[in-house]
Amino acid sequence: MVENCRALATLLPVKPEAVQLSRWQTAAYRLAQACVLLVLFMIAVGAMVTTIRAGDTNPGWSWRFWEWITTWWSSQGGRAYEDGHRVIGTVVGFAGIGLAVAMYKGERGGRRWLGVIALALISLQGLLGGLRVLVVSDENVRETVLSVTGGGYDVELRRAVKAMIHGVTAQVIFASLACIAVVTSPRWHAAWSGQKSPAAGGTRRLALAACALITGQLALGTLVRQTGEHVLLHVFGACTVTLTILWLLLRVFRHHGSFAPLRRLGGALGVMLMFQVFLGITPWMLTAGELVSHDPASPVALMRTAHVTLGALILASASVLALWLHRLVLPANQEERATSTAAGFEYTLGRRLRDLWVLTKARLSALVMVTVASGYLLATRELPNVVHMSVALLGVACVALGVAALNQYLERERDARMERTRDRPVAAGRMAPAHALVFGAVTVLGGSLALLLWVNWLSALLTFATAAIYVGVYTPLKTRTTINTLVGAVPGALPPVIGWAAATGTITLHAFVLFAILYVWQLPHFWSIARLYREDYERGGMKMLSVADRDGRFIAGQIALWCVALIVTSFLPVLVGMAGGMYAGGALALGLAFLAAGLVNLKHQTRATTRGVFFASLLYLPLLLAVLIADVW
Repeated sequence: MVENCRALATLLPVKPEAVQLSRWQTAAYRLAQACVLLVLFMIAVGAMVTTIRAGDTNPGWSWRFWEWITTWWSSQGGRAYEDGHRVIGTVVGFAGIGLAVAMYKGERGGRRWLGVIALALISLQGLLGGLRVLVVSDENVRETVLSVTGGGYDVELRRAVKAMIHGVTAQVIFASLACIAVVTSPRWHAAWSGQKSPAAGGTRRLALAACALITGQLALGTLVRQTGEHVLLHVFGACTVTLTILWLLLRVFRHHGSFAPLRRLGGALGVMLMFQVFLGITPWMLTAGELVSHDPASPVALMRTAHVTLGALILASASVLALWLHRLVLPANQEERATSTAAGFEYTLGRRLRDLWVLTKARLSALVMVTVASGYLLATRELPNVVHMSVALLGVACVALGVAALNQYLERERDARMERTRDRPVAAGRMAPAHALVFGAVTVLGGSLALLLWVNWLSALLTFATAAIYVGVYTPLKTRTTINTLVGAVPGALPPVIGWAAATGTITLHAFVLFAILYVWQLPHFWSIARLYREDYERGGMKMLSVADRDGRFIAGQIALWCVALIVTSFLPVLVGMAGGMYAGGALALGLAFLAAGLVNLKHQTRATTRGVFFASLLYLPLLLAVLIADVW
């Protein structure tokens, strides 16, 4: 009976004891609260600026921020709202500096950097606001922006997009600061008795989905306010967000209503949702769809401003609710203790982020991005369209991260037998295989679709083919034949071709030259890895060349031989007229240095010399591509 009572007690929340904060922690908490209020005020004034179309009343932009205070003091009408918006933004910037300093001084671990991140976001928002003004009023700025974004100059469309980014960034900053205000509060620092529930996982995921949907709806709403178009899509988004929030609140009150923070946030979110629907419908009905209200004191202008402001509050409330749900509500099968402390929560969150980092093989994916960007830059031979290039890199990055996750899903049993990989999240059992499978499939398909819609079909096809060959051909071959490395080098050599195709929409001889260099480079690179972890691969049942070659003599010879082949292959850009003498000299020097590492390994065949080959390969490729880009440009 006593044991049953103790077990029941771990499932019930207890009122946390008060926690005494240090002087710096208290300052951080107060500054976070001040930043929240200031940013909310800034959003409200910015919404009024958009409503009455006062954004162009002061076309100038000065880094001498104190001038805005003097102009605001003497300005009237829409100019007063625009200058006041800038003054509030300035005050937010100084408050953000104070928050960053206080959190860095008063907190420990990763939490101390939250203030710095908030300050960076606030600074980014200020730069976006200034760019939005200058791109219209300053011809030099406009030409610079056009040179790196490409295309013609559609004033209204570009202003609408910039306003959308500017507005949504402010609302995301507001939600982030609200979360920072929570994690710096005494209530957060207290120890809570958490709840283990079978419904926890679904509720937490639904809360995150609600935050994502609200953010998208806010972005769409900003675009509608700027252009007057896509109203029906905005209405559909409102219905989707409303149903999602209602579903979330139903789960919170049904399964987790014993916690005061969750009850209060859920109740507030429900009330705000009701008023938000009213504020969205009423002005539209009163004005028959007219979005501009020139009188800031009119009921329609005030309701539209309140609609935007309340949207930010809903996003912040949903974000804080998601934060508390992840702190207080735990899945029933989770190993964490029911008692939840701030330090324990942050440790668990940090471990999950590290698991996600390992699952996606982020370092390897970063190297893939370098080769994709190199292919893009070599194809353009000039300052590229930064927006187009960024979309291409983002799409390929999603696919690369997804492929890594799918690979760990397929190899989870073999990974568990190998020393090097047994601590991977899926192999170690910290992540459900189904979660890795879904994450991998969604990111691969999402990245490929993004390339298809916003880059071109050829880059999307090549990227999806790369993923298919890696997951569907190379991964199964690792347990069947020692030639798997030769096959796996094909998807590894395609990224620069993808970059070339993304930039030009075609594949030329120069793209195949890049493919050849990447293909040959991979052989000594991966064989050095295979030699370093020969015993691991043998335990995992991998048919690697290093497993068959027990004394390592043959694979050392192959590494040296392919280093020679790489020197020859690296001269192909010169032979086809792609590069000149500067690249030739750099390629020869880098190739000889790489070959020297291979020859030293061939002579001594130790673990240290093999590791030398591996590190030489990591230096060789980015340096070679850098020299090639410098020569071509």
